[in-house]
Amino acid sequence: MSEHQVYEFVALDRPLTAKQLVELRAISTRAEITPTRFWNEYHRGGLMADPAQLLLRYFDAHLYHSNWGDRWLMLRLPREGLDMKALKACFPARGPSTLTVSGTSVLLDFQVRDEEPPDEESPPASLAALVPLRTELQRGDLRGAYLAWLGAVQAGGVASSAKEPCVPEGLGTLSAAQQALVAWLRIDEDLLAAAAHGEKKHEDDSRAFRAWVRDLAPKDQMRWLLRAVDAPERPLGSELLRAFRAEHAPASHRPARTVHELQALMVAQRAARERAESARASAATAAAMRRLQRRLTALSRDVDGAWVRLEDRVAASEYDEAVKLAEDLRALAARDDDLAGFAARFAALRGRQSRRRGFFDRWKLRD
Repeated sequence: MSEHQVYEFVALDRPLTAKQLVELRAISTRAEITPTRFWNEYHRGGLMADPAQLLLRYFDAHLYHSNWGDRWLMLRLPREGLDMKALKACFPARGPSTLTVSGTSVLLDFQVRDEEPPDEESPPASLAALVPLRTELQRGDLRGAYLAWLGAVQAGGVASSAKEPCVPEGLGTLSAAQQALVAWLRIDEDLLAAAAHGEKKHEDDSRAFRAWVRDLAPKDQMRWLLRAVDAPERPLGSELLRAFRAEHAPASHRPARTVHELQALMVAQRAARERAESARASAATAAAMRRLQRRLTALSRDVDGAWVRLEDRVAASEYDEAVKLAEDLRALAARDDDLAGFAARFAALRGRQSRRRGFFDRWKLRD
């Protein structure tokens, strides 16, 4: 297998300057570089720079993936306004995802390593699909960070006696970006279901948020307006929403569970899911059998006419429809214990329509 690596960086809060574009071009002569994006694909060697340092200096998000299974998603967020205590709790020291503070920035690195090479028919998520995680985290939505903690649990990086960080609401109704992160981190669906177990329905608080903003004291409204004037690049709406939710946090949260309790819930969730899937499969099989029996009963009323229709379809090169009818005729013969009669009539059909190879090839492939 040949080597294949992809590096992608995007600038979200501000475009790159002309000087920065020159600096990046000195790192790679082949990369696609624009004021908002750096992209390169390697079949030999790799990026001649530290991705984390490039992110801190130039960009806001980075994605890397290789054909041997390694995956990195890195997000750079302004430190100011983040709930650092809650964020750090979601990134345990033993990873595999990490949180690093560098000056006024926080670097979140969501990693997957040492896995089997991914299915080429299921390419990894795009950076565009994952970038909204950054805005969500800035708004105070910690579900993306909690998913990193679940990834650490799955990787064995958290002790079984350790308790989960504060569980964000809405784990059962993840955003599109959060669903992409679940796939990126390859989080077990039953572990995620265990984490969401017992949560209440997430309510839309947009109307309450608007009312809260309208009712702010004039001095507070002016403070927020001046904040926007002093730093127009800052996501003021996200900061307002985060302040609102901090002030209107639920009075109580679900008790934190230990990793051992989550894993026990995961086992129970898996058993329930498998029982439900088995029941659905059995119901589908039973329904298919009922439909087949109804067709066979109707077919039995005029078997000779059905054989005529079969030959007409073969002669007209309607091979797919002919194969379905032949299957039903054979099933009817099996039900009536007359497979020898079916074989004789089918052999006679083959003799008369021997030039219709398309039908007989399809019939052979179905077995």
